[in-house]
Amino acid sequence: MLNALDLYAKIEPLIGFYDEYEQLYSSYLYLMQPLEIQTVLDVGCGNGKLAKLLLENGYDVLGIDRSEAMIERAKSLGINAQNIELSSLPSESFDSLLCVGDVLNYMKQDELKRFMIEVSRVLKKGGYLLADINTLHGFEISDGSVIKDQTDKFLAIDASFEDDILRTEMTYFEKENAHYQKYSNIIYQYYHPHDIFTKCATLTLLRTVNITMFSDESDKNLLILQKAT
Repeated sequence: MLNALDLYAKIEPLIGFYDEYEQLYSSYLYLMQPLEIQTVLDVGCGNGKLAKLLLENGYDVLGIDRSEAMIERAKSLGINAQNIELSSLPSESFDSLLCVGDVLNYMKQDELKRFMIEVSRVLKKGGYLLADINTLHGFEISDGSVIKDQTDKFLAIDASFEDDILRTEMTYFEKENAHYQKYSNIIYQYYHPHDIFTKCATLTLLRTVNITMFSDESDKNLLILQKAT
């Protein structure tokens, strides 16, 4: 059975939303430009499209991801991408760390707090963390079902949001020779109130930017945090 991340890599072309994510990437680039940033670590780099945009704009970028399939996709774009953990990187080695596309929402609150400490270790003094998180509205509009039916592929996604947890069940059929192969898995995402970030002992929340991707209301917040100099 494919793990949830590699299954998502397989179904990503069917889900789409590439235009929406291109707009999100542009928001990151716009917010980064006034900051003193040269070296960037893209955590959960996925298909590498953001890393490629940053590379084209003069940044020195390393992408890391837990999905080997996504790492290969990023490498095909010429990105320096590795299937490694944040904990394996040296201390104070990056000017900025990015968590794009719900990366933080995949962590439970205790995991997130430990992650923030690790982020501070890897950032240089005065370095920045830029990350987007789903708003409560963003989670609420994700509740529901989606079906994608093509000649040789079929995808069903069923998402339910309850008690601040979004449970997304993915079922995917792909034709292989004369038969169909079935893949399935479940992803959990967690709503995080802002006080987790305002009370962070190692990083200071400098700014919150409202982002609208999938509705008329803000469904994401883009956060900018800084490590003390």
